[in-house]
Amino acid sequence: MLKLDEVLAAATLKGSYQIWVSANKKQKARWAHVEVRSTSVTMLRPREGATAFVMDNNVCEVPTNIVEVREVKAPKGSEAIRWVLYTHESVASFNDCIRVIEMYEQRPVVEEYHKCLKTGLQVEGRQYETADRLEPVIGVICVQAVRLLQLRDVARQAPETPARKLVPLEWVEVLGKITRRPRGISTVREFMRALAGLGGFLGRKSDGEPGWQTIWRGLETLIFALRGYRAALKKCG
Repeated sequence: MLKLDEVLAAATLKGSYQIWVSANKKQKARWAHVEVRSTSVTMLRPREGATAFVMDNNVCEVPTNIVEVREVKAPKGSEAIRWVLYTHESVASFNDCIRVIEMYEQRPVVEEYHKCLKTGLQVEGRQYETADRLEPVIGVICVQAVRLLQLRDVARQAPETPARKLVPLEWVEVLGKITRRPRGISTVREFMRALAGLGGFLGRKSDGEPGWQTIWRGLETLIFALRGYRAALKKCG
């Protein structure tokens, strides 16, 4: 029986390419040259933690495909990139492997989306007793999560984008009034920081960008303010 590292050491080299590695506190930004290998293996069922489906169907072995991405000659002081990806997708060719890698590269966005759903929009805290009642609520919340994720990414990647291009004008105007901004809100970044400010974000230099909890609390407050604003516009009689 071989260990996975031993199998990957003998795996077929399918090709190489370069990927951009962003800077962090431990290393500078760089272009990394990586090699791509792939193989197929049969893994034994875990001794512990097996699912009911695995146990009920007496699954003893799990065939799977592996793609390894390994950086070649990483700069001194930088941690070499290494991804080991398990998949049921084909890994027969270099293009097949790239497709699997591209799926994995979407992982940060997917994780942020679910974090927005859980930490921000509190989807797990909804106290509905049946799935039939919870499903429509999740459907609405998913739309909110996608929209907030888009706005947050634009606020970080293109902060000077005019807020009125992406946010309803009514939202921009009401948020500017309740946060008492004399010059109003001009950019998407200003909108997101003002929104999070309603939820408790202080906006100090050391605070970084707002997180999902303050964004969600701010959105709740803004929604209530919008209801009051619209009610005030209605004429009696």
